[in-house]
Amino acid sequence: MMHSCPVLVLVFSLLVSSCVLHTREEKPAMGERSATAEEVASNIGNPLLANKGDMNAVNVSVASEEELKKIDNGSEEELVWTDPDNPDAEIPGLTAIFENKRLGRGWQVDMARAIQLARKQELPLIVWFHDSVISPRSGQLGKEYLETKEFEDWASTHAICVRLDSGASLNESGRDRVKYRADNINALQRRYGLSKKPAFAVITPNGKITARIDGFDGILSGFIQELKAGVALARKKYDEHKDELVARGYRDWKSARGNVSVFAKLMRVDPEKEVVFLRESGGRVTRTKISHFCKEDADYLRSLVPSKAPADKPDLP
Repeated sequence: MMHSCPVLVLVFSLLVSSCVLHTREEKPAMGERSATAEEVASNIGNPLLANKGDMNAVNVSVASEEELKKIDNGSEEELVWTDPDNPDAEIPGLTAIFENKRLGRGWQVDMARAIQLARKQELPLIVWFHDSVISPRSGQLGKEYLETKEFEDWASTHAICVRLDSGASLNESGRDRVKYRADNINALQRRYGLSKKPAFAVITPNGKITARIDGFDGILSGFIQELKAGVALARKKYDEHKDELVARGYRDWKSARGNVSVFAKLMRVDPEKEVVFLRESGGRVTRTKISHFCKEDADYLRSLVPSKAPADKPDLP
């Protein structure tokens, strides 16, 4: 058994040496083709965790077994534990987690998803331009207010929130997945007329900016007042926008269960397939079966379909 130690040390050395820390983007040499996102993703991954291709993995460099043991970031608060004595029991909090994700509660990190939720739920969008590496004031504001239960409870019925962290790709301990490059986030921030970190934009579901907060001066009460005023104005502006659309034939349509509604204009009814085409306020055209609407809406839609006249019966001989 003693003779196997060098072999184990050799295997461990090879394993450790295969973990390389990539801290900056390598540019292709002159004349070389830039790798596509799919090609880059296929080469990313932590070999220690056997997750090659995982965009959220982190490659690390270690020189000893002690350093290897320190790789675990210890983020147990993000885990949901099962009951080891009753594996079939409902997992505490899991239903709430999935429901919150479906409704868009908490800070989103996907801008496209956040916009989709804002339009679907007809809620203002709050965009937080954050930098977890170089902006301690942004992190301070998160801890004091934006990441508290108080804010989450308010935002759950008032807004869809998205956090764009331009430092996420450099901060290995950051909680946000690296969804966008820092230069893309900063370019979007400039388009919104903002330049500092943190910075905030409040936007109506139809894309109108009602508030810009560029920086944080450390006065929390003033920030909260300005942010909530921007959200209130966004809701008011969107209600005015909806009133204009109602005059053009838009209305609320409700589902058969009554738990979903969509603000849209009726475009066409297919009587043979009993299918309805609706144009939503954002421009998207959807196709839905009449049976999926509530009884009142379904009866109205069927009343628009002309009834077929019975065929004449042939005269009996």
